[in-house]
Amino acid sequence: MMKRSVQVCCRSQPGRSLVLVGLLATALTLPVMAQAQQSSNQPSTYAGYKTNTGGLEGPEGVTEQLSVDDIAVPGVLSFPKIDGFFKPWFDWKKRLNERTGLKLQLSYQTLFQRTNQDVPYQDAFGGRWQIQGSWELLNRGGRNPGKLTFRIENRYLLQNGIPPSQLGYQFGSVAPTGTGFSDFGTALTELAWRQELMGGKLKFIVGKISAISWYNVLALSSSMRGFQNTAMQSSLSKPAPGRGIGFGFGYEFNPHFVMVAGIHDANAKTAENPFDTIGEKEFYKSVELRYYPTTPDRWRWDQVRLQVWHQDALVAKGTPASKGVTFAASRLFDEKWYPFVLAGLSDGNASVFKKDIVAGLGMGLNTRHRAAQDVLGLAVGWGDPSSDLLQEQTTAELFYRFQLVEHLAITPSVQYVRNPAGNPNRDSALVFGLRARITY
Repeated sequence: MMKRSVQVCCRSQPGRSLVLVGLLATALTLPVMAQAQQSSNQPSTYAGYKTNTGGLEGPEGVTEQLSVDDIAVPGVLSFPKIDGFFKPWFDWKKRLNERTGLKLQLSYQTLFQRTNQDVPYQDAFGGRWQIQGSWELLNRGGRNPGKLTFRIENRYLLQNGIPPSQLGYQFGSVAPTGTGFSDFGTALTELAWRQELMGGKLKFIVGKISAISWYNVLALSSSMRGFQNTAMQSSLSKPAPGRGIGFGFGYEFNPHFVMVAGIHDANAKTAENPFDTIGEKEFYKSVELRYYPTTPDRWRWDQVRLQVWHQDALVAKGTPASKGVTFAASRLFDEKWYPFVLAGLSDGNASVFKKDIVAGLGMGLNTRHRAAQDVLGLAVGWGDPSSDLLQEQTTAELFYRFQLVEHLAITPSVQYVRNPAGNPNRDSALVFGLRARITY
């Protein structure tokens, strides 16, 4: 199941009918995601990339996506000639990695969402392509390798109106319904050095990095493979600065106990120059203790996390200093059932919620037509907003992810928002979504 600022605006605004045709064409013809699947043996891969072991980040991290998206996953439909057409590309990627230590991955994803509410924009349609990689430049193949990781993204509109990341705000939700699908154009969203020491027991990263994907996340927290609503991916009782300059490290006390800590620019904006805000010297600091109850190779699924964080006062924004704690726990049973819980508590100065809790279940569905498993995810969350002027909000999401063809995954979903926090005049709202992801 689960095992397995340089900025240039670029927006496309075709007519709605052409957009829908385009989405269907994308879903049927372009190569997406290799579904995460893990076993005690190295799974079959396209370019021979090894499984990421003991990563500091969650499923949105560069090294994790390089690993997971390279796992070979058969689709519902099979087109051997098309698959054969792309084989030289993957063979070239394998040779490039073997000769130089450079791993590359390209992906393209779209998300269409529609709400049943009578609001100015009922539809939202966005696209996102990205190029990312990892270049092992120090001690390649040795005990303590060092590597440069990078990601370049382009996020844009696929129709007139708003991107999916803004749809929820139309009816008063305080949590985005389309995480990761904004319209900031083209940006360098990661450039960092990662280093292992002490045979991998100590790892650190420094550069332009994410402060969100590190802490209080689970195997289904990916906006491209898992839940789409931000409230289902992680506790919103913690701050959410953009990708900016930061430093973090992880230390493995033993195979079951790990500590991860970091300091990040609290004013960072993902698509802007990170040096524009670091001079404010206002930081988000975090320490997270992780317990892996089973074997090290199951770190993605079998885990308990406890995070303590503090954020400096943000003078320009008028945000007082803030602090809080989050909790996350998950376990994979029988390689099929994946229950999880997320929770958080804070003083509410720097976060969407001052307290929240999410419970969910992932299910791997056996399929007769292929060896891979489809994934069904269901989660329900409650949050008490930081502002006393807003009402408590309950959010739920159901999605079904299946591999249509090799390299292409399709995910229909539905979200339900009860008592949208920012709109006391609405009792509830529904959001229907369709996501397509291509990887190669």
